[in-house]
Amino acid sequence: MAHINHIYHLTNSTVKLIHFLFVLTFIISGCSGKKDNTSENIDLVKSFVNKVINDGNIDLVDEIWAEDMQWHSAGMPDTKGRKAYKQQLTDAMNGAFTDMHLDIIDVIANKDKVVLYFTNSGTNTGDFGEYKAAGKYAKWYGMGIYRIEKGKIAEAWFVEDHYGMYKQLEFINN
Repeated sequence: MAHINHIYHLTNSTVKLIHFLFVLTFIISGCSGKKDNTSENIDLVKSFVNKVINDGNIDLVDEIWAEDMQWHSAGMPDTKGRKAYKQQLTDAMNGAFTDMHLDIIDVIANKDKVVLYFTNSGTNTGDFGEYKAAGKYAKWYGMGIYRIEKGKIAEAWFVEDHYGMYKQLEFINN
């Protein structure tokens, strides 16, 4: 009988140890700051697209983007800081293109990254780089990767089909 009690105590101690390790693991994982905010991050990026790009509310950049944000786009210089980014958006939306609209086709996200596949469109009513305003509507594809930090967009990388846009606007003839 003493032998059975010894086994019982060992099993009970093992259960207590497993329970302790489980609780410790739960506490450590909760304190690591690595909470999966994928769903909230998707909502943040969609809010940016809908409210800032599509509705033209550029002042919301202050709420959605980090102060020291960075924006990278293929073929263009990087933009650093909200003030510079807001100016870039203003120039794009009120200068080169009017009635700009971005339609999200697909979203892929994991933790702090959100990837959008989209179409961008608008009427070219102002000069665009070295090209004079064409006065034509164009619609082209693009992809963007957003990195979220502390509930705000901290960095983004973009590539858009400028070749397709240039053809539609007759900036090039091919």
